[in-house]
Amino acid sequence: MKMIPGSYKRLVHGTPITPAAVWNDMPGGSFCVSYFEPRDLDRAIASIGEDEILILDNGAFSAWKKGIELDTEYWAGFWKWAIDAMRRCPNAVAVIPDVIGGSEIENWNKAAEAIRDFVPADLTGRLMYCWHINESLELLNKAARLFNFIAFGSCEEYDIAKGSKRGSKFYNRIVKAMSVIDAIEVFELGTRPWVHMMRGLGALDRIRFDSADSTNLAINYKRNYPDTPKPVIAMRDYLDKKVNGDLTVNSSRKEAA
Repeated sequence: MKMIPGSYKRLVHGTPITPAAVWNDMPGGSFCVSYFEPRDLDRAIASIGEDEILILDNGAFSAWKKGIELDTEYWAGFWKWAIDAMRRCPNAVAVIPDVIGGSEIENWNKAAEAIRDFVPADLTGRLMYCWHINESLELLNKAARLFNFIAFGSCEEYDIAKGSKRGSKFYNRIVKAMSVIDAIEVFELGTRPWVHMMRGLGALDRIRFDSADSTNLAINYKRNYPDTPKPVIAMRDYLDKKVNGDLTVNSSRKEAA
């Protein structure tokens, strides 16, 4: 995928999206598929837009919410699945596993493990490091220099669900984080990583993320548009307009350069 000049942002739709027939109304989009629930991977690859993004989530958060402990066999399976998907889809980016509630060192070691033990050298540029918003800005600075893709993960202390408007605790923390990213681009490397907000689609219209994901469409398209012949298209158009206004990008099913 390419960084689009201006402020075009990618709305990453979480999966699964059912029934399968509605995927006929999903071409040209960005998607998130979890290894914990991978049934829509082939459909997402077929529907991805040329300059959109496919996020391969490791499923750690979903497992944690269900009280499931993931073992080494699960992680080996995740990387095999993710690497295959990245080979098939140039737009695919894999989220490095993190330790829920773990320390900065534990999570940094997970990244080192991914690069050292699992991911081929030609694919390491498409790894997404998850920086938790309550972690240090020094860690963000280090990660943003090394990885092309950075995910911001919410946490109890700076919970996006408690409010993301200007002046909120979450918003103020993001301002500080973005100043770190800006400084790397302006004063040092001349470029910046792609910044994705995990489960942050509701804040994408007012905060300078490059992308954010949500299962809003998958869960609510029927409820929100019960009398519309094409409810998925109607909801996609509404969300796109809310976030990007009249800004558009030429999206198709072609592979990105």
